[in-house]
Amino acid sequence: MRESIGLDAVVFIPCAVPPHKPGYTPVASSHRLAMLELALEDNPSFLLSDIEIQRGGISYTVDTLTQLRRDLGNDREIWLILGLDSYLEMPSWKQPDKIVSQCNLAIARRPGYAIPSAVSSKAKVRFVEITGIEISSSEIRSRMAQGKSIRYLVPHKVEAYIQKHGIYKG
Repeated sequence: MRESIGLDAVVFIPCAVPPHKPGYTPVASSHRLAMLELALEDNPSFLLSDIEIQRGGISYTVDTLTQLRRDLGNDREIWLILGLDSYLEMPSWKQPDKIVSQCNLAIARRPGYAIPSAVSSKAKVRFVEITGIEISSSEIRSRMAQGKSIRYLVPHKVEAYIQKHGIYKG
């Protein structure tokens, strides 16, 4: 996605509390940040930000973009990278019009999802073909809970971290 859009960097921002998963309790933020740091360490174009965790509470995209826009100013171009499935859910998000007014949207095409015929005219949207890798966090959690291997699903250092700290055990 970084190469397709021509981005200088991609910033990964783990959420504090996901708004669309009521009752879901994520793994401690310290573990999620450590795992992401390990996963990203070999790519200088991948950065990690803890702004949502530092802010706490429910992590709404609009709040994060507002903070980024305030920190970066109006001259910097911001691209929000989403899967097509998430893009199709955007109308149910908090203040979707404000989201698209603060950034451009880079949408990764997903198998089984059709690109909508009507795309918001308020947003700069770019649909990008990507090489699909069918790995989901829920699958990783499920495999760990069942005592199955997650080798090749996460970087080796992340797998070792998960094992060392007993994360996702059943």
